[in-house]
Amino acid sequence: MTRPKLALLGLCAVLLAMLTVSAGSAQAALSWLVLNSAGTTATELKAEQIGEIDSADLTLLKKILGVRGAITCTSFQLLGAFIDTPGVIDPGFKAKFAGCEAYGKGILEEPLNCHVHSAGQASGVIVTNELKGELVLHEIKPGEKEVLAKIEPKTGTVIVTILTEKCILPETITVSGKVFIKDCEKKATTHEVKHLIEQGPLTSLWVSSDTAEHLETSLDGSAWVKLGGPHVGLKWAAMDA
Repeated sequence: MTRPKLALLGLCAVLLAMLTVSAGSAQAALSWLVLNSAGTTATELKAEQIGEIDSADLTLLKKILGVRGAITCTSFQLLGAFIDTPGVIDPGFKAKFAGCEAYGKGILEEPLNCHVHSAGQASGVIVTNELKGELVLHEIKPGEKEVLAKIEPKTGTVIVTILTEKCILPETITVSGKVFIKDCEKKATTHEVKHLIEQGPLTSLWVSSDTAEHLETSLDGSAWVKLGGPHVGLKWAAMDA
């Protein structure tokens, strides 16, 4: 399947989940339901989520502080992400990206060609802060709703801090806000072994540095999420309980 480059963050992700929603949305009692191997019983239970890319590389950020460029990565995984009751992703999970570089051109047409990473990580590796998630029901229009997962920092507003090297970009870039994830194939409530996800409506992301504040950005692309551990191969969905 051909898809645009993933924008994740946390996923990236990633990945999913919600306490409040904005006007035009409605909260509902939603749960993760996992089918048994026979496909006869759907149960609410705790299960690990595994992320994998949907294309050759992923776009972590589509726009960087107004520069015509993007941070792309070649791999994505979820760390410690577990769906749980009632309709949450347990707080404390992270999204990890590897093979990351910044590409594009700056205001004066200088090529970016930046080395990027997060604190304590090797060049090209970006790991988000601790995240949390919860399922929500979003009203697209009267009579039409979709299940989303809202991902946000476990504490505060900063999702990840990215450090750059040998680059015209600021040395430190923070990405803040919250990401709403939707099922690309509109199968959020259909039991599938894996779900294809991307940035959805209601997402609010911004980047900032020591020279710029609250410049909006977005994610671009898609990724697969499936179950791991003892639940590998089982079908799962987000359902109205």
